[in-house]
Amino acid sequence: MSVDYYEILEVSPGAQEEQIRAAITAQRRIWVRRQSSPDPDRRAHAEQRVRDIDAAEKALLDPAARLAYNKERERLLRTRGGGTGGATNGGGSANANGAGGRGGPGRREVPTPPSTGSPAPRTGPRQDADLDSHLARGDRYLQQGRWRLAQAEFEYVRERAPEDLRALTGLGAVHVGAGRVKDGLAILERAAVEHPDDEHVKIALATALYEVAIAGMADVGDGPGRERPMIISRRQLGLAKRNLRRIQRLELSDWNVSMHVEELKDLVAEARAPIWSRGHNLRFYFIPLVGAVLVTALPNVESLRVVGAFWIVVIVATYVFRHRQPAWKHHRRELGRGRRPSSFGETFRKGI
Repeated sequence: MSVDYYEILEVSPGAQEEQIRAAITAQRRIWVRRQSSPDPDRRAHAEQRVRDIDAAEKALLDPAARLAYNKERERLLRTRGGGTGGATNGGGSANANGAGGRGGPGRREVPTPPSTGSPAPRTGPRQDADLDSHLARGDRYLQQGRWRLAQAEFEYVRERAPEDLRALTGLGAVHVGAGRVKDGLAILERAAVEHPDDEHVKIALATALYEVAIAGMADVGDGPGRERPMIISRRQLGLAKRNLRRIQRLELSDWNVSMHVEELKDLVAEARAPIWSRGHNLRFYFIPLVGAVLVTALPNVESLRVVGAFWIVVIVATYVFRHRQPAWKHHRRELGRGRRPSSFGETFRKGI
């Protein structure tokens, strides 16, 4: 066992099956996107992570397989001095020297996202000692996509502590997640303007901008849970470019935000990469082109040579205009024909 599946999925060893399923879906969604990166190292790392997630799904969702995995994990942790936590019911713990840590044998060191630490500071008085529990429930509902319940929790806190930044940013994220993008971004942008030095607010705004850009793209993939975003229209390309610039202007050093920026850069670059499409009727270009060349070859007829040269330019320009196009147009046409477009990485590497 060279990898800790609980660490890969970012869940505790005692997580329930529903939590593991949700974590698998979330992690697969993230890393399948990153498989499209044109950077060979990032692409290889993402492909390996997807394989690890697939293996974790097989090992942790089957009760018998999970029991066997937990026993083996516990044995390795004891052998390596990584702890002796029980694993019969998914218990146990791993540390940096454990079998599945990011520094484990044969695995490349993976940058760990910095912890956000304690919640963002609150500028208003605390009127209710129970507000923290409401904020925690709101965050949990937000992660689960239960927008109405999350909104109720954050609004409860806002009524009693109007200046609570955590509730304000959570409320903005709820609006964005529920499809009320304009309202959600307005809340987050107002919070960023009112508290320009609060990094928590900026991170929430950057994450919302990234999610809006991704949600506006088409989802193409091999099956459920393996979709990845694809830009197939000028509007989607413009939205991705605008949100990318807005995120970059925030000048954040957060690990997750940096990954979002890299993904959007890759998607925009791949969508703009030129592609030559195949001409299904080359005679439409070839026959007039041969005729124009023959006309230019006529001796002692200067006017005809000029006309022939003009038509050569027109024919070549028409062919280039019709068959050399950005990748997003090519993908849209392929999807319209019921075909699955080639992978982002292949398209980007082929170029013209």
